[in-house]
Amino acid sequence: MPMEEKKKEKVGLEKQPAGGGGGFFDKYGATILLVVLVMYVIVLGIGTFAEVFKIQSILDWWIWRP
Repeated sequence: MPMEEKKKEKVGLEKQPAGGGGGFFDKYGATILLVVLVMYVIVLGIGTFAEVFKIQSILDWWIWRP
């Protein structure tokens, strides 16, 4: 009976890297990329809105200056 219990315990274990679980980007990389993508879409939307409705004060922001 004790041997069967040890085998069951080992089945669910995942092997972790020797460094202790990965780096910062391994943990938060997907979240960081998602936030950057959302921010890009928001800025793109603001610029499109300003261009369509000819809102010069928004178009004068440093982001859209040539």
